[in-house]
Formats: sequence, structure tokens, C-alpha cells
Amino acid sequence: MRSAGPNRALLRDLGLLPPRYVDPITGCRRYGVDQIERARRLIALKEIGLSLDEIRLVLDDRLSPDRFRALLEAKVVELQRESHRVEEQLQRATAQLEQLERRMEHPMAGVTLRQSDRKTIAYIREQIAGIDQIAPLFPRLFESIDPDDGIGPAGNIYNHFAEDCSSIDVEAVLPVAEGYEPGGEARVREIEPTQVAVLTHFGAFNRLHEAHAEVMGWIDANDYRVVGPSYEWNLVCTPPVTQDNESYVTEIQVEVTKA
Repeated sequence: MRSAGPNRALLRDLGLLPPRYVDPITGCRRYGVDQIERARRLIALKEIGLSLDEIRLVLDDRLSPDRFRALLEAKVVELQRESHRVEEQLQRATAQLEQLERRMEHPMAGVTLRQSDRKTIAYIREQIAGIDQIAPLFPRLFESIDPDDGIGPAGNIYNHFAEDCSSIDVEAVLPVAEGYEPGGEARVREIEPTQVAVLTHFGAFNRLHEAHAEVMGWIDANDYRVVGPSYEWNLVCTPPVTQDNESYVTEIQVEVTKA
């Protein structure tokens, strides 16, 4: 049997499969038929990821069946962990690719500047730990006011983000008529007109961070600075509300002034 294949070449060179005969002129290595089984085991052990030292112990019968089983069990655990890590990387890479493809197929409309409208809003304001805690604020808001009393789309107002990202000062809001008197825990106040950078996001809530990043990039690139809250007005948001509904339309506004 002649040597062949990269695995055999690598392992024979480390002494795991010594040839029976080496031609002194050509250097050709020859192996005995009785070495075929060792070669097969050697390649199989290498392909599951055992180290060369571990392979040597197995091939030389220096491991008891119990120790060999423990070695294989440890390798299975290691490969499972690696598989989970690779699967997570694959999911993240796939998500990034899908986001890029969506942006290439449906580019966001450009950021514009405009004067916002004066609004009377009914609102509930809370310090929350993450944006996933915004949705539960709306049932509380609608316990205090009738959604049919709204005179514009509901939305969120982000007043402040903690520097360590531990909390968000946020309001769940619904525009209402002047002089509106809510019940329960909701409050009413006015939002005065101000200059805002505006971008309309067509797509799911779980992709709103893309639109916010677009707005902030525009603000920096055009020598503006943020001077107040940011707003999300839900222009199209049909129930039941989910994070991945691509039919939603959300207008993002950020209060700015020229730097």
C-alpha cells in the first residue's frame, strides 16, 4: 500500500503511521496490508478533532475503554459548544445580510428638517430598563383614556438614555384634543413646535435602530446637534402589535439645532 492523501501524509510524518519500507532512491513509502485498519482509525480520529497526542494514545492502546469513552464524551461536549457558537454567528451574519439586502432594495428616504406641530398629548412616563418594556405602557395608557379620543397616531418619546444603558426615560403617548381630561394614571401636557430632523421608517419595529442610526449619522454629518427628545410616531401600526411586522410605518423625529 502506497501513501496517499493529506491526512495520511501529515500523520505518517509525525510517526503515527510509520512505513514498512522507504525506497532509498525515490523516497516512496510503502505500507503493509495489515496497516490499513490503523490508517483508517488514524484518519477517523483526526477528522473528529482529537489532538495528535490523543490519537497516538488511542492507536497504541494506551487508553482503557473507560478513558477512551471519557475522551470521546469530552470531545462531543466541546463540539456541541462550538456548534452552538457557530450557529449563533451564522444567525447574526444572516441577519446582517438580510438587513443590508433590504436597505439595498428599499433605501430609506432621506432625512429632512422641518418644524414640528404643536400637540396636546396624554402620556404615561416611566424609567424602564429596555425598549422591550415600552409595549406594556400602552395598555396602562388606554386604561386611562379611550383610544378613540386620539386625534393622531400614538407613539413614544425618548427623553433620556442613561450613559451606562441601564435605563431609559420614556413616554407612551397619544395626541388628544386641547383641554382633554384623562382618568387614571395618565397625564396631559403640551409639546411645543421645534426644529426636528425627520425620517420615515417603512418596516418592523425590530429594525427601528437602523433608522435611528441613519438620523444620527445625518445629524453629525450636517453639523447639527441634538437638543431635546426623540420621537417615534406610529403612522401605520395594525393590531396585534408585533416586533417583526414589516407593514408598519414609523416617523422618527429628533429635536436638533445647528451646531
